[in-house]
Amino acid sequence: MAAFVLDMRSDSQGGAVVPARLTSGTLDALRECPTVVFMVHGFNVNRADGAAELSAFGASLPAVGPGAAVAVLWPGDSRVGPLSYPFETAKADDSGTELATFIGDNLPQRPAISFIGHSLGCRVVMETVRQLWVKGIPVSQVCVMAAAVDNDSLGTADAYFDAAQFAARVGVLHSPADRVLEFAYPLGNLVSAFIHWSPTRDAALGYTGPCASESSPGNPPAQVAGVGIPAAAGVDHGDYLPAVTGACNAKQQAAARFANSMLAGVTPLVYG
Repeated sequence: MAAFVLDMRSDSQGGAVVPARLTSGTLDALRECPTVVFMVHGFNVNRADGAAELSAFGASLPAVGPGAAVAVLWPGDSRVGPLSYPFETAKADDSGTELATFIGDNLPQRPAISFIGHSLGCRVVMETVRQLWVKGIPVSQVCVMAAAVDNDSLGTADAYFDAAQFAARVGVLHSPADRVLEFAYPLGNLVSAFIHWSPTRDAALGYTGPCASESSPGNPPAQVAGVGIPAAAGVDHGDYLPAVTGACNAKQQAAARFANSMLAGVTPLVYG
């Protein structure tokens, strides 16, 4: 496995979305990889912590094999901390656009491309896949964990239905014990929707799993696989990616195994 870091941040904390550039590894080396897995961190993670978390997570994915594990850094944080959430959704969309542009412009060999996202990083992932659908660039496995996007978004025509249908498979790992998505997401997303004049649901995909949309076409595509973590497992929002320091705990190791099974094409998907 080859490890890379792709940075779309103007600053180490907060800042703007800028065109993606490799800060670890070379473009020539990336172009030699038959498979490329892009890993995207979530909300309120600075540059250093994002690189550390994703690099450790990538090391837990043996299914990448001779391919590349790319840690994607985007500015979903601010000096004011979690209060910035309503303003970060637009940055997530812009980051998805920049990531899709990087892939389209720099990977002409068309490797097998997969994605792993956590929290609001799942919005970056799904926007990237939507942009790749427009470009006609194939997408293999898409793994979203604790996704901070609406729970009907994979079945909504003006959200991510086309992106989900375009991917070979979308695995949704969700937990009813996620207190951040249970309590903070509905309020933060309501404020974000008001600011950006966009519709929203009260529940997060990473909390309930994929649900039918109230608008056409309705249900998520058949290749969307939702896997619910038992409530008794007590998996909260921070129990997916490794901590910045120290080894992965048992819950984080289980999340890595789930992501690895996605990349390996295992069916049916299970958590544990």
